[in-house]
Amino acid sequence: MPDPAVTGGSGGTIVLDSSGGTGGALAIAPGTGGSASPADVPEESDAGAGGAGVDLELGAGDLTMLVIFDKSGSMADGWDQRSKWQVANEAFLKAIDGVLDNLTIGAIFFPIPGDCVVESLDSGVQMDFKPGRTFKSVWEETAATRVPNGATPLELAMQTADLAIDQALELGLLEDRFRVVLVTDGEPTCNDDPARMVALASEWHELGVETWVMGIPGSAGATTLLDSIANAGGTEHHQSLGTPEALDDGLYHAAR
Repeated sequence: MPDPAVTGGSGGTIVLDSSGGTGGALAIAPGTGGSASPADVPEESDAGAGGAGVDLELGAGDLTMLVIFDKSGSMADGWDQRSKWQVANEAFLKAIDGVLDNLTIGAIFFPIPGDCVVESLDSGVQMDFKPGRTFKSVWEETAATRVPNGATPLELAMQTADLAIDQALELGLLEDRFRVVLVTDGEPTCNDDPARMVALASEWHELGVETWVMGIPGSAGATTLLDSIANAGGTEHHQSLGTPEALDDGLYHAAR
């Protein structure tokens, strides 16, 4: 779970200063802070309540998803007569649509607000854990506020996810199935530490969390890293998704 040197509590903003040298310093402002074989679940399941301590209908189904969603500037590039950003957003909404009552979902977009900065899940600019139907409504209502921009701070996004998994653990959301789903189109660009990213996925897997990694066009240069993250996260290798239909299929299975 979080490195004592970088957590700074249960929430807060993770910022990487990449203005000079190759190191880059992490600072956190205080805040509040497969080999996966997808299980078949009934569409619109009426599954009972999840783990103890869960409220606001979180955990009403048996699957929680934490989506780490790349919104770097390259996501504005074209893909099948749309932008990669549009294709990925549409694919995700289609994937969850049939199983909303079985899902609790949170989403970390990176970067937010730009370049090498990633705000915490509970910052108000990300999407904190919500029941599936509420999540979808908020996603659609706030879609216009999110546009591709900035660099690709993948390590910071995963550090933010690490803090979010701490939150989920306190809420009882790890008592049922929990998946991290990473969607990205490129290599990290903020002095990211590959070993740390792989270690985080491994730590999550020890808690029973699967990490599903989906690379869309532009991510070929990161194949080794993405495979290593997926393998550490219990899903053997990342999915290289070259067509919108392949992304549809990958996200469909991740949500089930």
